[in-house]
Amino acid sequence: MPRYFTNEKVLITGASGFIGSHLALRLVNAGAHVAVIVRETSDLWRLREIKDSIRLCRGDLREQEQVEACVRAIRPDYVFHLGAYGVDSRERNEIQAVKTNVSGTVFLVSALLKTGCEKLLNIGSCMEYGNKAERVREDAPLEPFNIYGSTKAAGIIIAHQLAAQGGLPLVTLRAFGIFGENEGSHKFFPHIILSLLQGREVRLTGCEQFRDYCYVENLVDAFLLAAQDQACKNEIFNIGCGAIRPLKDYVEMIYAQMNCPAKPNYGAIPYRRDEVWRPHPDISKIQAVLQWAPRLSLEEGLTRTINWYRHNLDKYQGTGR
Repeated sequence: MPRYFTNEKVLITGASGFIGSHLALRLVNAGAHVAVIVRETSDLWRLREIKDSIRLCRGDLREQEQVEACVRAIRPDYVFHLGAYGVDSRERNEIQAVKTNVSGTVFLVSALLKTGCEKLLNIGSCMEYGNKAERVREDAPLEPFNIYGSTKAAGIIIAHQLAAQGGLPLVTLRAFGIFGENEGSHKFFPHIILSLLQGREVRLTGCEQFRDYCYVENLVDAFLLAAQDQACKNEIFNIGCGAIRPLKDYVEMIYAQMNCPAKPNYGAIPYRRDEVWRPHPDISKIQAVLQWAPRLSLEEGLTRTINWYRHNLDKYQGTGR
């Protein structure tokens, strides 16, 4: 797989984020010429170790002229679109969500239709489906109940329509739970791990929600497989491990791996009004079409994640990351 991207021009949006930084590192190591679109205000700490190996293109997804200028300057062979607003649940501005997730995605597709591109790879979200009781297939009705889910769904529907109309190969991976190194401290796994490492009380909800958590490098594998499969041109795939378990199970796994005898404070945080209870992906399509399966187990991914936070604790002290 690495040789496939050697000397290919790759453009990534959202590269300063959690998933985007993992993808950027993998592509740099694969020998690709990696460029990233980042705002002037973006914190690039996740890209520090590869900053001399990537090309920065300053631009904002919400500004059409800036998106088009970056695409014209790079003329990428492959584009990975991971930039989004609302992944962080603290981001609740509906206007910014529409501008980034809908308009920004349309601006990118429109620019690529003008310059040409081998393939556009896009990230979706389980939030597009809403709260489903049954296992979710890709053809399930989209019933989002928050602004992140609705704007992601709208942007992806329009993007696929425009891409199909213009002959631009587009693949979207709808991600369920993803975890790994350098994730934001407010997220579930880092919140627990950092609290334990810093000697703080671990405050949680009742953790009765069910989740499918998949290690981030498995998602990167799927993106690269989708990029190199030339027959895969206009598809949407669910991405996850395919099995759900209560959040308490993940908490207990973290405590066991960190040899912590203490107990978390369950119920200290109330459930969200728009809580998602059982997002359960059917991943049979991506398994059949791309022959993808999680390469790294939940346990191995968790070990790598905990070890990374142990050795990078300083990155989170007093930073608000």
